[in-house]
Amino acid sequence: MPVNIDRSPRLLIQYKPDWHAAEVAAPRRTDYYDSDRALGHLYRAIEIDDPAAILSLDSRRSPPQTITTDSISNALMSDVQRHLRSAHMDLDRNAAEIRNAFRHYVDELAYISSTHTLSSTNDVRLTEEEIVVGTILAKCSQRRWRKDRMHRMRTHSQVLVQEVQRKLMNNLDNASTAQIQQGLMKAWNAWDFSLQHSNDFGANSFGLIALGIIFECLQKLGENAEVRTSDVLPRLCSNYAKQSPVVLDG
Repeated sequence: MPVNIDRSPRLLIQYKPDWHAAEVAAPRRTDYYDSDRALGHLYRAIEIDDPAAILSLDSRRSPPQTITTDSISNALMSDVQRHLRSAHMDLDRNAAEIRNAFRHYVDELAYISSTHTLSSTNDVRLTEEEIVVGTILAKCSQRRWRKDRMHRMRTHSQVLVQEVQRKLMNNLDNASTAQIQQGLMKAWNAWDFSLQHSNDFGANSFGLIALGIIFECLQKLGENAEVRTSDVLPRLCSNYAKQSPVVLDG
């Protein structure tokens, strides 16, 4: 049955609030009004920079840092060195593994940046920051399409991050103290590698992954030390009461 458009229901207000404007390059101002609600004021107070301008700022490269000059590294240095005093590792093999892991990570990251864009143009790429945060700054009038692309990008990047984490430290929960120390040393060297190559694409996010492994290893090593220390008193109490020895997990 044909529908008479002239008799179809219409909006009570022909104009929409400005915070509901379509994500296009230049929306028509006559279709929207300035909302006086809190959401309208928040919308107008936020200005999103043009991704092209962000890329031009990124081209101004700053000199790379090292573990000795980086503030985060200086804050972690004493804890890392304390846990790695008794650790042994082939440094040459470790450096080769980190280079290979970084090369594979950059290749996959470049694939993600070119695959999950909102444009079909070949030269359009997502920035490393967009992939890390899990968003797409490019404007799009189709919100569902953009949301789907963001979901696919996050899923792809999550798999990549988990793969790098396994290369640095696999199965942390069931690892021994020596294995955790090996993982800590590998992650620490990966963090140092990312600082030295901070101007390269993918190096900063690669360093964030390594830094996360460093924190997890330090936390796990601290828990193991607390278990070894607190294990003495329960066993003494158990023997004093002539009961079976207490068996602690871990």
